[in-house]
Amino acid sequence: MTVISIVPANPHSLDGAYLNLMAVGDLAHTIAGSSNQSIVGETFQKLWHSKRNRFSHEYAFEAKMGDKTLGMITCLPISVLEQLISSTVKQLFSYRKLGLIAYNLQHLRAFFSTISLKEGFEGEYHIATLAAIPESRGMGIGSQLIEHAEKQAIKKGYSVISLTVKKENHLAAKLYSRLGYEITSEVNKPSVSLYRMVKKLTI
Repeated sequence: MTVISIVPANPHSLDGAYLNLMAVGDLAHTIAGSSNQSIVGETFQKLWHSKRNRFSHEYAFEAKMGDKTLGMITCLPISVLEQLISSTVKQLFSYRKLGLIAYNLQHLRAFFSTISLKEGFEGEYHIATLAAIPESRGMGIGSQLIEHAEKQAIKKGYSVISLTVKKENHLAAKLYSRLGYEITSEVNKPSVSLYRMVKKLTI
């Protein structure tokens, strides 16, 4: 039997940082302010390593088998997530400086879609990012990480947990539905098309 342990994320974990980037998908270019994948990757590594930002290891857990990271989840109260917006932008500007501004001036629609994205509502605990390595498919890594996030929510006194999923990601939406999440609303913006999904927890 394969033993998976879920542990607080390591700030030096390159795998955790990569999975966080993978979970963000196409929005990563807008966030990092670059079309250069190397710059995007480096920026997300810095965000992961740092604290007090939306993409920090501080709010993440890694699913590990021995020393190998198989998956990653970030989860936190929506109220905290919203408080992190300004500090995340400040950190991004300190990393990318004028490059961040120049890129997003050329991609204004994507930029405004990203910064105006409302992921959840007050009183919710939120799964902000979730990803697993392709080789772990069939091992239930995503389900175990979600279950861990739900336990964190209950521990902190939350009775509602939420997440967003791309409309075209049918496989993920099917998993969330099977785990008890229901679509409650949609996000439809020029570069972002998501379902909001919510689950009520028993405290």
